[in-house]
Amino acid sequence: MEKFAYQALLTPEDDGGYSVEIPDLPGCYSQGVDVKDAVEMAADAGKTYIASLMKDGERIPGATVREVPEGDREAWVFFETDASYIVDGPVVSAAQAARDLGVSAGRVTHMLDSGLLDGYRSGRRTYVTEASIEARKAAPVGPGRPRKAAAVA
Repeated sequence: MEKFAYQALLTPEDDGGYSVEIPDLPGCYSQGVDVKDAVEMAADAGKTYIASLMKDGERIPGATVREVPEGDREAWVFFETDASYIVDGPVVSAAQAARDLGVSAGRVTHMLDSGLLDGYRSGRRTYVTEASIEARKAAPVGPGRPRKAAAVA
């Protein structure tokens, strides 16, 4: 995982909330209902943007400091990411993955965190790739703890 920090510009919207842009990442926009939400959404947008560049082998822009337009606010967003953040192929919900694998939804979360399954979180929802579910089913692991290897005399 690499670490990144970029300046984000928050523009208040007439109907409330903020639109947010990371100028060093062309086309990287988001929005939030308040400053905290806008900064969190900007960090997630930046994380996805940079991970996509990494996956495609493209140059990652450096961070610069810009003038803040009158009426806007400035925030610096920090995030860690790598190319594995971008998930390819169809996905299902964590609940569906749990049913498909015969495990609890909590176990699916642990499997994602440990790298046994591929997927991502979006807000409060978790998604798992169908390919990683099929790969897991093709190489089942028996119940219980793994046995210790027999000692060779």
